[in-house]
Amino acid sequence: MRKLFFLLTLGLGWAPGFAQQDSTRWKPELGLSLRSYFMSTSYWEDFKDDYAWGQMARISLQSRLPMGFRVKADYLGFIRLASSDLTQLDPRVPNLNRYEVGLFDVNHLDRAIFGKIGNLHLDYRRPRFQARLGRMEINTPFINAQDGRLSPTFVEGVRWELQAHPKLAVSHHLIWGVSPRSTGHWFGLGESIGMYPVARDEFGQPSAYFGNTRSDLAHILDLTLGLQAGSSLRLNHTLVQNIYSSYQAQWDQTWELPQTQVQGITGLQTTYQHGIGQGGNEEIALRYKNPDDAHWILSGRIGLKSKKSLWHLNYTKMQGEGRYLSPREWGRDPFYTFIPRERNEGMGQVDAVNTYFQQTFPEKSLQAYTYLGLYFLPDPADARRNKYAIPSYAQANLGLRFAPKNALKGLNLHLILMSKVALDQEGLRPAWIYNKVNLFHTNLILNYTLPGN
Repeated sequence: MRKLFFLLTLGLGWAPGFAQQDSTRWKPELGLSLRSYFMSTSYWEDFKDDYAWGQMARISLQSRLPMGFRVKADYLGFIRLASSDLTQLDPRVPNLNRYEVGLFDVNHLDRAIFGKIGNLHLDYRRPRFQARLGRMEINTPFINAQDGRLSPTFVEGVRWELQAHPKLAVSHHLIWGVSPRSTGHWFGLGESIGMYPVARDEFGQPSAYFGNTRSDLAHILDLTLGLQAGSSLRLNHTLVQNIYSSYQAQWDQTWELPQTQVQGITGLQTTYQHGIGQGGNEEIALRYKNPDDAHWILSGRIGLKSKKSLWHLNYTKMQGEGRYLSPREWGRDPFYTFIPRERNEGMGQVDAVNTYFQQTFPEKSLQAYTYLGLYFLPDPADARRNKYAIPSYAQANLGLRFAPKNALKGLNLHLILMSKVALDQEGLRPAWIYNKVNLFHTNLILNYTLPGN
């Protein structure tokens, strides 16, 4: 790793020398972006309400190098501007707050100011081939930037992409390190699993896999095929050494509807995951995943879209043995029925249906959207099939995005209002409510990117 840092630093210092030969081509580029985030959560009943306000600043430096190489580095700094006492436990449920702590370093909630290196990579680019080595952002079905908070998830490794044919793209990641969202440092893969709430093991006892999970590498292979006009197929294989292997195929199609400016959209997604190796540890009480777990997930979509509107209806069916698990520290659910601020990872069985509607108002630089969903889950008392003890619920999100132009170009304001309600209010335990249902959640996010970056 020291050699990698040396090469990247050398590249950043090397570029200005070439700027004397060609100031347009070799001139380093400096970027600045800011993100201010306010979040609050309140409950119908007498549970501990919380709020938090955090600020992030990202400084980036990138430069072109000879022979198709480029180098980029950025540093992210975080400040806690205000918050309730996030270390205080609710008297009825001895668990930390779930949402607001994610604005800061979940491993060091006492820190009001912290920072970390985000991107730090060397690129090689040719018309049909690209490669990247170092620390980078990522967007794959099972390991991705996640939704929201002050910074995305970063990974460390090597990535290459080949446009093998005009209709066939192949990409591959080999990952050995990660800096999860809501953390201030870099970690090995196994080391990072368990930084978010670990909940219960399959026997109903507190999980003990944090700090005990053995996994050194993750391999991700993606194939994207362009089929007929408006149609694409994506194939993904994600293998996390000693934990699981997942396969996913996703077909998306846009249909031209005659004599109308509206298009039809359909999608079909199939996923299969099974445990491998020791599930993270040879001792059953310390493992992250049961190697005998096996799940299939079917997800579908139908909808309509126009220049200003988008609507779709989605359904997901999950079935199998044990639990479907994918580290929450590494990314969100990849299924069509995913709604920001909740996931169905950790379940053994799910039936979910939701709908999404979006309307854009270009003349006002405004976009409004809403999600509505029903999620039918296993009994929250069944630890084997419901890791986080979440009852079946309904969720509604209302969002507004405002991105002005001209004098305020670079500014982006995003408001998210979310509510979750248990579908069955009878017999709910406090631990099934707090951080989970019967709540109202607010997010106000202000992003600013310096024009020209």
